[in-house]
Amino acid sequence: MKIFYSVLLLLLLNACAKPLQPDNYGDLISSTQVDQDTFQVSSPGSASSEDEKSVDLSLLRSAEIALENGFNYFVIIESDGQEDSAYEATTYGGESYAHSDPGTTNTIVCFKEKPQGFAYVALFVKASLRAKYNLDQVAE
Repeated sequence: MKIFYSVLLLLLLNACAKPLQPDNYGDLISSTQVDQDTFQVSSPGSASSEDEKSVDLSLLRSAEIALENGFNYFVIIESDGQEDSAYEATTYGGESYAHSDPGTTNTIVCFKEKPQGFAYVALFVKASLRAKYNLDQVAE
């Protein structure tokens, strides 16, 4: 009898789960503005290589937040679950920002103009990741 109830519970939970869709993926990701041009973006999951989707969705939401706030570029200055990366610094307006690989919680600094060094192009990141996860298809 316990097995029956366990299977029933799993079936009910599975029926309630919504697949990733254009209209609900944003609900999975939280964001907080911490300064004029700085945001923290978090996606559930881990930054491990097994959870590529979580990392990608956090990166996608970072790009969308940059664009929604009038910025064209962003740099991840802090990310959870990542080892320190040996990247050159990004420089803009006399300030330098060391950047790291994307994780599931990214602290990003956004820029209107391309800074010196590495920076993500928000429009390109958004387009490529939305295409990768078919987020531009109309939900039926």
